[in-house]
Amino acid sequence: MASLSNLKQCHKFNSPTSGGRNYNYVAELDNYPVINLKPELSGTTFSQRFTAAQSFIPDESESVPKRITRAFFDGGFLESLAEARSPRTREQMPMISRTADCIADLLERYNSLQLNLCPHKGELNAERIAQYVETRDWINSAIRCMAWHCDLFKLAIAGVDDMVRIYMRRIDNNGQPLVLKSPAQTQITCMAWRPMCPFELVVGCQQGLCFWTIDGNLHLGRITNPSLVLKHPNKVPISTLQWSQDGTLLATGSIADPDILIWQIDNGSMLPLRRIGPPGSLLKWSPDNEWLFASTVGRVFRVWKCNERWTTDRWVCNEGNVQAACWSPCGRFLLFASTAEPILYRIEFVQLLLGPTKGSDDKEVVPVADLNAIPLDGSNTNLIGGAVQQLAWDPHGKFLAITFRSTNAIAIFRTFIQKFGLQISVGYYLLGDTPTEYPSYVCFQPLNRENNRTVLAIGWSTGRIQFHALE
Repeated sequence: MASLSNLKQCHKFNSPTSGGRNYNYVAELDNYPVINLKPELSGTTFSQRFTAAQSFIPDESESVPKRITRAFFDGGFLESLAEARSPRTREQMPMISRTADCIADLLERYNSLQLNLCPHKGELNAERIAQYVETRDWINSAIRCMAWHCDLFKLAIAGVDDMVRIYMRRIDNNGQPLVLKSPAQTQITCMAWRPMCPFELVVGCQQGLCFWTIDGNLHLGRITNPSLVLKHPNKVPISTLQWSQDGTLLATGSIADPDILIWQIDNGSMLPLRRIGPPGSLLKWSPDNEWLFASTVGRVFRVWKCNERWTTDRWVCNEGNVQAACWSPCGRFLLFASTAEPILYRIEFVQLLLGPTKGSDDKEVVPVADLNAIPLDGSNTNLIGGAVQQLAWDPHGKFLAITFRSTNAIAIFRTFIQKFGLQISVGYYLLGDTPTEYPSYVCFQPLNRENNRTVLAIGWSTGRIQFHALE
């Protein structure tokens, strides 16, 4: 482990041109919008939401069978079972309560056995979603996801209020966002702009996929109707999605379903990639369109060869599951980290041309960085490192941004892609404006005709967006 890159030499970022600010100021950043969602969200969190049914008080004169029947139609079998075991029912009709106790005991034993055999089949609640998404503290963080457009200056930001705000340069619309909101769009987990298409954004959420077609002439206001809503065949939430680089295929996964779905949106077809095992948690398409990385909620992860046969290579983590992954801009290297150990791993994809019938791939998992937590500035309370939350590799292939699950600093590593290998060295770290502020989500701005600079967008837990230029 001593030979690996580590965080011991990581220093705090200081820019001589920043005038005391904790970001690298360059003139181009003056045209970037000033974004802070906190005033708009007003403390909204997932846990504060409630349904309309909670506002009504049941009629005290109802009989026991009527109350149980009403509970069944309002909330399903489990709600009716809870009503049958309530103190009021137990007092009025104890026989029904004892029967309900027996049924509940059998269900509890069945669920316990199922969880021991298949841990991923637990209840799909907000806590379980937050466990596997890339966003840190997904339930309470003001920002749940961000996505840059591939070719234009458009940044989509999903907030905890289930709204997606689209920001452009200040000179385009004075920094005011276009807002996308719909009843079909709740519990947003992921989103992406469609490549080769200036106006189409897809959002993955509880109900499935919401496709938004945004008129290029509409700069301000609110859109309330997605152009298309697609549901998962098994009616489960979408927890991860990725477009192919040419925008023809959309890959989606769900932590409640083991199949990866490959959608051809234009003709309405869908191909499931089926494998026995735990459900998928994270998808990453390689920049060259050759490979599709797919992690699961268990120890297994796969890399699919994107051809007509959709062949796959399978790996197993020593412990835990893959939490974060990213591809190098050239598509040769895949970096990933698991939930169980603070180690950054690398897989290199080098095609060996051994003839038309003897082709093979030389792929080996190699540790490249030790990310164990260390103190910052000699303090034992302020740390950097630990279990990884998210990885982001800049489009030039020179910088790697790493966020962590329980420490608040962002580590910036320098990367050198060579003909026969990859070198990673420690750079510096970034901190928020306050000791309690932590990065919720990070992503690099793509390179295009409007941008040739390396800019990291940081969504902080307070709702503030920071644009950090790397040199």
